[in-house]
Amino acid sequence: MPHREGLPRAAAGGSAKEQTLIIGMSAANLPVPDTYPTEGYEGFRFVGFQIYDALVNWDLSKGDAPAALKPGLAESWETSDSDNTMWTFHLRQGVSFTDGTPFNADAVIFALDRIHNKDSEFYDAQLAGNSASGLRYVASYAKVDDNTITIKTTVPYSFLPYDLTNILIGSPEAIKTSGKNFASQPVGTGPFKFVSMKQGQEMVLAKNESYWGGAPKLDKIVLRPISDPSARLAAIQSGEVDWAEVPPTESIELLKTAGYQILTNPYPHIWPYVLNVQDGPWKDVRVRQAANYAIDREGMSTALLGGAAKPATQPMYEGHAWYNDAAEPYSYDPEKAKQLLAEAGYPNGFQTTFIVPTSGSGNMWPIQMNEYVQKNLKAVGIDVKIESIEWQSLLTSYIQGFPKDKEVGAYNISLPTISPSFYSTFFATSAIFPNGINIGGYSNPDYDALLDKAMGEFDKTKQDEYLKQASKILADDAPWLYVVHDLNLRALAPKVKGFVQPQSWFADLTTISIE
Repeated sequence: MPHREGLPRAAAGGSAKEQTLIIGMSAANLPVPDTYPTEGYEGFRFVGFQIYDALVNWDLSKGDAPAALKPGLAESWETSDSDNTMWTFHLRQGVSFTDGTPFNADAVIFALDRIHNKDSEFYDAQLAGNSASGLRYVASYAKVDDNTITIKTTVPYSFLPYDLTNILIGSPEAIKTSGKNFASQPVGTGPFKFVSMKQGQEMVLAKNESYWGGAPKLDKIVLRPISDPSARLAAIQSGEVDWAEVPPTESIELLKTAGYQILTNPYPHIWPYVLNVQDGPWKDVRVRQAANYAIDREGMSTALLGGAAKPATQPMYEGHAWYNDAAEPYSYDPEKAKQLLAEAGYPNGFQTTFIVPTSGSGNMWPIQMNEYVQKNLKAVGIDVKIESIEWQSLLTSYIQGFPKDKEVGAYNISLPTISPSFYSTFFATSAIFPNGINIGGYSNPDYDALLDKAMGEFDKTKQDEYLKQASKILADDAPWLYVVHDLNLRALAPKVKGFVQPQSWFADLTTISIE
């Protein structure tokens, strides 16, 4: 029988109220809980950053500014004074994995070997493929002593601390013992520890009483994959879950009236279409700009999404340091879109195929949103065939690049703009900036030159200015069809207390209690 709001859950074998939080995720599947979880950043949010730590963590304690970096398993770090290619990380002492084994420099080297050293016995090619962009400029790394490691980069690379937030560190002993089965019994240093998983049903995490950052208030977290928004709504209304990611927008006022907490906040996120600019119509910048002018972003954000998103006309949202207000504005202008298409040689439009997700992290309500965009583009002559696939399958397909055996004009995907390395990962010329995911084939020498300056700039104010200029080029060149920025809509039961909604993909669950 489902739990009902207001009825305490009894702790097993006792009368004390157990602090259990049940979360309804938007993913169709539970994330595989290895050190690079599946299911996109929702996998990192609810699993990766709960079971594990990185050398560098995100500060998720504030809601009034984008999340910044903070020390994780490294208490501090610095670069050499000479050429800024040698980094020294001073590790946090007295930390143990939840299997009782110590965290130290050997554990860090083991974690890096697992995804970067093909000669390592425990090298994992799949994890390495997922993590490749995080270590793309790493030339070497070494243990100095039990509490210190160094990382040498191939060039001066100021983005490294951001990249390291995704390199999560598992217990070497557990990995050696479990081998390929490590993900079925993962062990980290994080605030929660893995208990059990029933695929397709639920994952259970328990508090790490010995967590170096202080034990969480919650005793237990239960994660349930509920990909259908209406099902997530029903689950929170019935008390089956206490936390529902992206409920249907039409339910927002209903939930507020019933006393549920409705939370939103801007965060570094973009819901775009990554265009195949290597050949076909999308190779012409006028076609790409036309498509951007054809989208009624305000209508989507207000009428369809109920204010749960904001219009996007470039990678960053207004108010962010990298947003550029001098960029191409892309107001809703179907007539201008038609004019640009005619100038590009497509007065009668053209047909194309978009691969889109059915659910998943940061995708909000992708079916309805894609149909909305499809209608907008159809009105100016661009006839889009929608091919919908499951989220994790789309991620796997996306990393492999555009299909060679059929015409695909774009992938619709939800992507993070949280780190400056976003600019190199998704837009830099692949031949110059290796191991990115620029599957569309976009290339602009002026953009590459700006990015090179930003990567080598360790003064944040100057770096921000370079990235702001880069944002203008990306808006003007339109290698993507920019649509909206998600506002991270979620609904929490009234009894869920202490959560701070950050400007981030991620969430600090350690401050939460159940009353």
